[in-house]
Amino acid sequence: MRKFKPRQPRSLLFRLLALAASGLLLTAAFVPEANATLLVYFNFEDSTTGAAPDFISDQTPANAGGGIQASTMTINYGPGAQGDFASGPGLLLNRSFVGDAAGSTGNDSDIADPGQALNLRSSKDHNLSYIQFPVNAFFFQNMTLSYATNNNGNGFTTQTAFYSIDGGATFTQFGQVTGLTAGSQIVTFPLPSGANAQPGLVVRIGFSGGKSNGQDLQTVIDNVQLYGTVIPEPATVVGGLLGAFGLCWHQRRRLVRFLQLRRAA
Repeated sequence: MRKFKPRQPRSLLFRLLALAASGLLLTAAFVPEANATLLVYFNFEDSTTGAAPDFISDQTPANAGGGIQASTMTINYGPGAQGDFASGPGLLLNRSFVGDAAGSTGNDSDIADPGQALNLRSSKDHNLSYIQFPVNAFFFQNMTLSYATNNNGNGFTTQTAFYSIDGGATFTQFGQVTGLTAGSQIVTFPLPSGANAQPGLVVRIGFSGGKSNGQDLQTVIDNVQLYGTVIPEPATVVGGLLGAFGLCWHQRRRLVRFLQLRRAA
């Protein structure tokens, strides 16, 4: 009678090892990096009180705490006359500056205390006004918009974030904060996944809820930051997969030799 010979476990073990290694590698490849990159940063510092706001982004290496991309912010004044939005005293929150206890994130070398910011007046005449800036986000995901704001008196009590992936032709709302009152605070809006990897990304901040007709300072916007994580390159992922399969093959050979030695013993 032919004796039944149990199937050697090495084939099954090899499959399990390969599956586990591949799963771990794919998980590591597509999980965002822990350290985010500052893509665009506006600190409004390169102006003077009463003059036109500084709408040019701060960029490395000229500013060690700047973003990696150059960008220019534009403003739409809504139905009111231009000139009611100007440069003026800034805020300490959300500065990209090491050692700043009030919300530091980087190493901004272009700062002063309190520095300059975007100052908004005549809020009643400028409801539906907005600021916006373009970003090439082709290599980025998991982006977050943040900025510092202070709302005095009858300033803009509602601030709304929008994004566009077609260069500004159409916009989609992705965040809103309401009931803003006097006092400096940081506003943070995570961008949705639809903004990931978009070379024609435009980010907009809209203002509404203003009730003042006066020229006193009502709303301040300062230290606008857009962060994101780098999307892994396909070549990196493929290379990692090949490395994992090579490791699995090496472990299979060691397992085969081990089983042979046990049978011989």
